[in-house]
Amino acid sequence: MPVALSGLIAATLGTSAIGVALQGAVALAGLASTTFLGSALGYLALSIGASYLSSILFRPPQPKPEDVQQSYRQSTAPRVRHYGRVKVSGAWVYANAKAGNFHKVLALGQGPIDAVEEFWIDDTNVTAYRDANGRIQTSPWTGSGHDSLLRIHYRLGLSTETAYSDLAAEFPEWTSAHRGDGVASLYATQFASAQDWYLERFPNGINTNYRLVIRAAKVKNPLTGTVAWNDNAAAVIRDYVTHADGMRFPESMVSTLQAQAGWVEAYNRAAEAIGLKGGGTEPRYRLWGSYRLDERPADVVGRMLQCCDGRLVPTPDGGLTLDIGEWENPTVTINEDAITGFSEVGKGRDIMSTANTIRATFLDPDQDYQAADADPWVDADDVSERGEIGQDLQFNMAPSHSQCRRLMKLAAYRANPNWVGTFQCNLRALAAFGKRFIRISYPPFGINSVFEVQDFKFIIGQGGILQGVTLQVQSMPQAAYQWDAAQEEGDAPVSEDVSDQDGIPTPAAPTLNWATGPVAELTFSPSPSVLLFYMVRFKKTADSDWTEAGPLANDATSYTTGALAEGEEYEFQTAYQTEKGRLGDWSTSTTGIATEPSA
Repeated sequence: MPVALSGLIAATLGTSAIGVALQGAVALAGLASTTFLGSALGYLALSIGASYLSSILFRPPQPKPEDVQQSYRQSTAPRVRHYGRVKVSGAWVYANAKAGNFHKVLALGQGPIDAVEEFWIDDTNVTAYRDANGRIQTSPWTGSGHDSLLRIHYRLGLSTETAYSDLAAEFPEWTSAHRGDGVASLYATQFASAQDWYLERFPNGINTNYRLVIRAAKVKNPLTGTVAWNDNAAAVIRDYVTHADGMRFPESMVSTLQAQAGWVEAYNRAAEAIGLKGGGTEPRYRLWGSYRLDERPADVVGRMLQCCDGRLVPTPDGGLTLDIGEWENPTVTINEDAITGFSEVGKGRDIMSTANTIRATFLDPDQDYQAADADPWVDADDVSERGEIGQDLQFNMAPSHSQCRRLMKLAAYRANPNWVGTFQCNLRALAAFGKRFIRISYPPFGINSVFEVQDFKFIIGQGGILQGVTLQVQSMPQAAYQWDAAQEEGDAPVSEDVSDQDGIPTPAAPTLNWATGPVAELTFSPSPSVLLFYMVRFKKTADSDWTEAGPLANDATSYTTGALAEGEEYEFQTAYQTEKGRLGDWSTSTTGIATEPSA
């Protein structure tokens, strides 16, 4: 009997070991019903299928964006690699205490990464307060002598890295040979702190969570050949397909003339500017996110493709390229002369696969780089007629609400096509190989529509003779790819960006009076909450270093400085600090010249 072989397997894998194994499994299944030996061969084919099914059922779950933001202790933690812009922590590599100081090294992921953009301590963004030596120069991590009691160093994960010399100087077991080649890392030192201040500075103790916002992997631009940070979907997928920590396909497979042309076209498609409802534009398809190296490569590349409406397709010259969805009038028509049979042809999907409400999540930078719920895509008329039939999707490598909604619109059309079906065709249908859209004209069913090819298979007869092809298709109108941001982008979730210090209010500038000394007497309104405490800072206007005081008692409404330099102009500010040590924004300044008050 004829055997159907996937076009991708036949054309891309060819005579490779994987290709032979897959083709052999299909052929064995075909022989099973016609020979005595077939019973054993069929059992083997079924075993292969069962093994594959088992790998699907028990494969590791894909990491959510928030999963990579937690530090953890695990002796054999899976390695992680990142693309685009992500917020990450990582596995403990080393931790030890000495003289009251706690030292911790975290592995953030496979390097090299491009850059570190933000530093976070638990839920506090301290990027602006980290000096050139890695010291955090802001309350509550500054001591009474104004020396920082927290230091953060990092490494980008270069192929040959530099050991943390400060750590090696403290612990002989950590030597200059402990470079961490190829691994991005963070080294934090929590210096000894008075007991009454420790919990304000480090409320989670040794489990203080350090997170970095990073520009992750450098990838090759298929247009220029330049290797640099890039979040274009085509550049990211091309990197994963060829990377030693990805699918490991040879570079030659994506570099044939036709494959290269396809990658360039996909790159340009992903880079197209899409208008936003709130004004401005963004690239059509970007990819941000992470993957563990113990995941199945098919799962990883699958979620990348899902987030850019992409397909990996073979090229006639033996290459592999990327096709990113774009409407085009079909150049291939499959008519009645080419169709030899059909199955499961019908209008619309059955009740088990249709949907009138698409719900999805995406990676939201405004939600602390975590997965957030997009505005659902709802066919209100259909919901009123049939009730809500939902479909839940994850676009967790799509870093914007607009990108997610555009993917949801495509999913809605695919969930409710006008026609679906599988057509067996003669060799005339070979013209559809590698095409996303074709036209099918079949008068007996009144069909004359544009279809999206979901699967393309070769039908191989006895002796390996190609007899025809099988096309699994569903109708797809041009409207699915049209986009009106004002009407279709929907409303992004309300931002819960914690960079605003969790909603800590900013106090008014303090009122200044001069007391005997000359001494500044500052007065201010009572704290609006029992959980907020005043911090005060002041300096000579011409200086850059501030003197800080606080936190004051919760009911404090004034603060008096020591003697200041008479005749010098000073400025004074206040801020609120939570009981856990998170500091809000400083007020505007009150200025005045230090002077003795008149008698």
